[in-house]
Amino acid sequence: MLLGSTQTNTATNTDEVLITHLLTQGRYAEAYALLKRAPTNEASTWYNLALCCYWLNNYRQTIMCLDHAQAQLPVTNNRGVQHTDELHKALSDKQNQTNDHLQSISKKYVAQFTGEVHDAIVRLKTDCWLLLGEYARVIELASPIAYKNYRNVNDALQIAKNKLNHDK
Repeated sequence: MLLGSTQTNTATNTDEVLITHLLTQGRYAEAYALLKRAPTNEASTWYNLALCCYWLNNYRQTIMCLDHAQAQLPVTNNRGVQHTDELHKALSDKQNQTNDHLQSISKKYVAQFTGEVHDAIVRLKTDCWLLLGEYARVIELASPIAYKNYRNVNDALQIAKNKLNHDK
């Protein structure tokens, strides 16, 4: 287990800000040291731990952390903030073509954008399953969000379908 069961969870809001900055800077070891003290009942803690594991190419551990993150997401009928104006749609469409799912998140982000966090978890799991060569899992996991046109999801689905069709 990544987080020590005997350690107390003493992370503060200041630690969370520092963790997100450290991950943005590529300082995974330092972020991990702080994440070991972070509350284990926060989706942001587990997501940020997943990013550390992903950086190490430890894809199975990444998936395990993402499972924990998903279990900590708030239960809501509304999958994130809904925007209908054209500028927001254009921004979202362009952002979907990036790898923003590889960026750290905070508790506040989870609270405000639960739907986006859910999608980020699926996107990162999709990347992991693809890198592990588990093409059927890629299709099963990524297909439900394919309509959102995330570049990594569409690319992964195309690769997975080609591999499965080629192996027949």
